[in-house]
Amino acid sequence: MKHDAIVYVIDDDAAIRDALSVLLETCGLRYRTFGSAEDFLGSLKDTTPVCAVVDVGLPGLSGLELQQQLSSREIPSSLVVMTGRGNVPMAVEAMRAGAVHFIEKPIDPKTLLEVLDEALLRRDAVAEQSARRRQNQARIDRLTPREREVLALIVDGHMNKVIAGRLGISTRTAEHHRAHIMAKMEAPTLSHLIRNTQGFLNLLRPA
Repeated sequence: MKHDAIVYVIDDDAAIRDALSVLLETCGLRYRTFGSAEDFLGSLKDTTPVCAVVDVGLPGLSGLELQQQLSSREIPSSLVVMTGRGNVPMAVEAMRAGAVHFIEKPIDPKTLLEVLDEALLRRDAVAEQSARRRQNQARIDRLTPREREVLALIVDGHMNKVIAGRLGISTRTAEHHRAHIMAKMEAPTLSHLIRNTQGFLNLLRPA
């Protein structure tokens, strides 16, 4: 198991935090532990995706409420929920809300590591997707207002002549805009340009 992301362990039971710390360290995983959801949330400085092992029955904010808080802050989360017998319904609810797995206490180390590997892979995929989105946002921010208008028409499938007629410019000017857009968006082909623009069309078209 090789991952660079931090695994957060959130449980009010110090013995469980210590046991999981030893397990994660033995496996070469980076980790941080917290005794409450509030302390964990207070440590987060940005919206970087997180992977965490969380006790669903935490005092104060519960594991389910923590999951809701992460969602409201738009922090992607990949959670493994720990539960005692009495909290299974709450854990099932957490699964329905997007948790990766729930495991019952006492925790079997092999099972935890298996589901944690899946959770970390999902977290890494989300982090990569978020990074691509930030890169594409930065590229779009480099476009002029006119280039954004042209880009919106390009992704709608219009040729240069049609774009020129729509915007009241010459075909030659439309061609120049297209070339500048392809360069700024770092798109070698039209298909790359369309992929890089997905999810941003609301920023390109007038309200």
